[in-house]
Amino acid sequence: MKKITYTASEGLQAAVQVARDLEMPLLVTGEPGTGKTQLAYWVATELLKGKEEDVLRFNTKTTSVAKDLFYRYDAIRHFRDASRDKLDAVKVLDYITFEALGKAILAAGERQYVVLIDEIDKAPRDFPNDVLFEFEDMAFRVEEALPHDFVGYDFSQKPEFQELKANIGTVQPKQGVIRLPKNAPKPLLILTSNSEKNLPDAFLRRCVFYHIAFPDKDALAKIVRENAQLSPAYLDMVETMVKKFEEIRNKGLRKLPATAELVRWAEILEKRGVDLDKVAAGDADMNKLLLGTYPVLAKNR
Repeated sequence: MKKITYTASEGLQAAVQVARDLEMPLLVTGEPGTGKTQLAYWVATELLKGKEEDVLRFNTKTTSVAKDLFYRYDAIRHFRDASRDKLDAVKVLDYITFEALGKAILAAGERQYVVLIDEIDKAPRDFPNDVLFEFEDMAFRVEEALPHDFVGYDFSQKPEFQELKANIGTVQPKQGVIRLPKNAPKPLLILTSNSEKNLPDAFLRRCVFYHIAFPDKDALAKIVRENAQLSPAYLDMVETMVKKFEEIRNKGLRKLPATAELVRWAEILEKRGVDLDKVAAGDADMNKLLLGTYPVLAKNR
């Protein structure tokens, strides 16, 4: 599969640098498909010169609570093992799986991660406010564990840390709190929102903000050329494709097609052999072929 190419505007790059310099979360809004999620991978690979695996993604759900961003606790398996005469051998932390931000904090001495919190506006309203302390102090509490549970525990043996070479968990927790190691760089936090609902003011004050506007025709043409798998003949028709795409977006659709849909539409035009110049010249058969490609773009009755 062809790797997706991402181009960050000068304004977006400036916002990323501000968030990095101030060690603040970057909140990014924009239409679905404008590259909000892909930004995190661009930061990891281009800005930090790392790998796509350096992005830890948390997909926000309508049921998400603050704890989910840091770890999951398998209470059922813990109870089952404890009831099988294994009580002395059972360790609470064996039933904890560290999630995106929790893993990034624990492993910060080894690697600087980019933590992507996708579609934070999906979460219950209390969720953003509940993570303010953790965002600022880079610390969190494992509620199910006691301080002595951390003594001598080797976090590097947990599956989510085994790809890291150095020993993980050198943090010395107090009262069951795990903190970012001293002198370790903070993870870069990127939060995306589709603006389905407003975020609390207290949360917004602690974020750097950038809105990704929908690309203009030149930027759209560049996106198609860099990401669509097209033959030279169809690459020559990209400007015509973009013009037709913009016409469709202006037809009053409730759900506007995004850049990702434009890329796939360009590919299906070639697969179906659609010639937009012939459509413009009034070729009825070619127009019929074109109409057959619209399910990629039009998502409303």
